Amino acid sequence: MRIKKSVSIAAIASLCLLIVSWNLLRLPSPIVLLDLEFGWTPTSQTFRLFQNRLLEKSAQPLVLNTAEPRFNHAVTWKGADSNVDDFLKNTQTRAFLVIQDGKIAYERYANGYSAASKFASYSVAKSFVATMVGAALFDGRIHSLQDPIGNYLEPGDVREQYRRVTIEQLLSMRSGIDAAESYDSAFAPVVQMYLTTDLNRFLSRVSGFRHPPGQEFEYRSVDTLVLSKVLTRATGVPLSAYAQQKLWTPLGASSDASWSLDSATHGVEKSFCCLNATARDFAKLGLLYLAEGDLAGHRIVSRDWALAPGKSPNPTDALAYFDGWWIPPNHGRDRDFAAIGIYGQFVYVNPSTHTTIVKLSEYGAEQDELDTLLAMRQIAHSITAAQ
Repeated sequence: MRIKKSVSIAAIASLCLLIVSWNLLRLPSPIVLLDLEFGWTPTSQTFRLFQNRLLEKSAQPLVLNTAEPRFNHAVTWKGADSNVDDFLKNTQTRAFLVIQDGKIAYERYANGYSAASKFASYSVAKSFVATMVGAALFDGRIHSLQDPIGNYLEPGDVREQYRRVTIEQLLSMRSGIDAAESYDSAFAPVVQMYLTTDLNRFLSRVSGFRHPPGQEFEYRSVDTLVLSKVLTRATGVPLSAYAQQKLWTPLGASSDASWSLDSATHGVEKSFCCLNATARDFAKLGLLYLAEGDLAGHRIVSRDWALAPGKSPNPTDALAYFDGWWIPPNHGRDRDFAAIGIYGQFVYVNPSTHTTIVKLSEYGAEQDELDTLLAMRQIAHSITAAQ
């Protein structure tokens, strides 16, 4: 009897210690961690594992009409002749939407998903955050991209050493903040950012520079997290509230969306990933840039802001980065650019053909991104040629 009682006390003590430790580590529940580790939930649906904040659909939705079919299904994939069906199947695409001249030229869903399905954006969200910076600049909430972020942040938001970093350095991923983008360890900063239930605490503990601010490009999600903190302070409202005001409502979103939070307790948006919406509503960000910042009579960003990604040079043979957007090589004629998220999420914009393409997938981790953009560029031109 004493043995059983001792075992029970030990078990209760161990359980209490585990709960306390879990809370100190600021981690989601063990069930969520196991789900993410073993992939029980498809990568496009992992937002269902977290707390989310609602973005309500617009009272005046922008309706996307369907054009007459004029789609050439031939496409080059990794240097070989292929077709769109195989391209989408081989890259585990769950939603594929092509809009040209404001009308749907092609739309396809797989694995039981539909036009009503919501998908996780992953880093496509970074382009939405960048656009909100453009909106805040247009509104005068942000005075200049060259402003040090300390002009907007409150004491304790970030380490003192980071307050001299400029908004432009965050936008261009040249802050030098030491929080590397590596997924090979559970202790990597970007993994901690994704899992933590207290993003403010995480941000307060980041310290040091990998290189001086402005010196070199290094892709890092922490820059977008800090940028969203600047937006929150500059606008005086949570990130999702500003997204509702400046994006979801004026873009004419047809469906509700959500932004995943660190936790219900702290309620901070995972700005660097985790905007969750339908393919058609993701496409409206591309339509905004094709409309040079004024979509359906709603001026959201300046014309110069909307045109800037297409004017950004890329003389290399690889992807380049410009203020929240990825720039493919040799894009002088097309002036194309894209938002890209892990597992194959894309919002591709091609001003020369007036096309935006959304591709939402469950494809590996970071695979074939440049090849995918080149395929989408070809698809955009094939529709134009068929007219």
